[in-house]
Amino acid sequence: MKHFMQWLRPGLSIKRWMLLFSIGILVLVFGATLILNYQIFGILEEKMLLFAFQMTGSYSYTFLAICGTILVILGLWIMVTAVRKLMKRFVELLAPDQKEVSKQLLSKMELSRGPKVVAIGGGHGLSMLLRGLKNKTSNITAIVTVADDGGSSGRLREEMGIIAPGDLRNCLVALADKETVLEEIFQYRFGGEGELAGHSLGNLFLAALIKQFGSVQNALEAASKVLNIRGQVMPATSQTVRLKARMSDGEIVEGESEISAYPEKKGRDIRIVHMSTIPKAPMAVGDALKALRDADLITLGPGSLYTSVLPNLLVPEILQTIRESGAPVIYICNVMTQPGETSGYTVGDHLKALVDHIGGGVVDFVLANTGTPAADVLKKYEKAHAYPVSIDRKKVESLGASLIEADLLGPAREAVQDTNVLAEELMQIHNLLQAKIPPEALDEYLKRSH
Repeated sequence: MKHFMQWLRPGLSIKRWMLLFSIGILVLVFGATLILNYQIFGILEEKMLLFAFQMTGSYSYTFLAICGTILVILGLWIMVTAVRKLMKRFVELLAPDQKEVSKQLLSKMELSRGPKVVAIGGGHGLSMLLRGLKNKTSNITAIVTVADDGGSSGRLREEMGIIAPGDLRNCLVALADKETVLEEIFQYRFGGEGELAGHSLGNLFLAALIKQFGSVQNALEAASKVLNIRGQVMPATSQTVRLKARMSDGEIVEGESEISAYPEKKGRDIRIVHMSTIPKAPMAVGDALKALRDADLITLGPGSLYTSVLPNLLVPEILQTIRESGAPVIYICNVMTQPGETSGYTVGDHLKALVDHIGGGVVDFVLANTGTPAADVLKKYEKAHAYPVSIDRKKVESLGASLIEADLLGPAREAVQDTNVLAEELMQIHNLLQAKIPPEALDEYLKRSH
């Protein structure tokens, strides 16, 4: 009641329209009583009958019914007018920039009708993809690896016994409705040499929410509201998971950061042979499984093949649900090789690594970049022993997937996919698949148009 009375304060220009609405109700009710002959307004009805007698020479109920109908219509018109004026006034008070409000509403309506996309991965690759996808659809679910054990995430994981929050934080920020000061604060990293040195504020915030709510899912829901994200972010598993890799020299290496660094320490010829997790079969998050079942499109990557993409697929329930979903699965191959993980790999080698771990029949399409990064960018990567991933169509097709080639770099010509170009390409592929073109014709069309 207190909050309602605040709207009746002088100067808001609301009371007049509320009064007009009340008058409309009275007129409508009076008209209805004339039609139904309820005689609620006795004196008024007598006056109406007397007027009818004077006009027609008889006491005509038909005349009263006609007058009642006119009054009902008039009452409804008054009420509608009052409601329209009230709504307009509320909008003026709450959102002075009405053009911007209407634009945002239309945008949200359009995005809400977009396809249901489930993006699986981790690291900067997944967050980059999400920044582009959020401009195409709001029906996004990011399923994120939580096996990171380095940096701020690793420290919080060990000290507080929680899952690694770093990749979750990056995805939340990427899906935020628009760039804000809050997002910048979320990504702020403390410097110096104190206990907070190296920690990002977003990681600390998520860690606090996890401890406060006692559940990763509830913590992410709260963080999503704070950042007003489009879509949802969730871990592949809520268990604390460590990665384990068998290397080509026979060594068993544990921990995401150690696995990535091992080839550089021991020799670049060393390769990752097989990946697994500790515990061996972590349980999946239920909401992630539901999102996969409802998906229109599932994407894998881009990002570190062995430490960002594959860990999600090592959760048995995740992999099984992908197989059963019926949604097309697109693996987005990296633009450049990654030292320590995929040195010397072709597009086909990336896919073979996935097939060796998860079996065939999972990946339907492989999206590979044909664009060439700028010369200065290539030189910078060459110093780190990273090179463009070459395309080998025959190997990809021999592994049971269709290859789609496209220039994904955008005008900046960086060594990573352009967020908007990649998102647009994925939407085009989705639309083509929805058109239900015969597989042979679709394959030829994709080859020809890209």
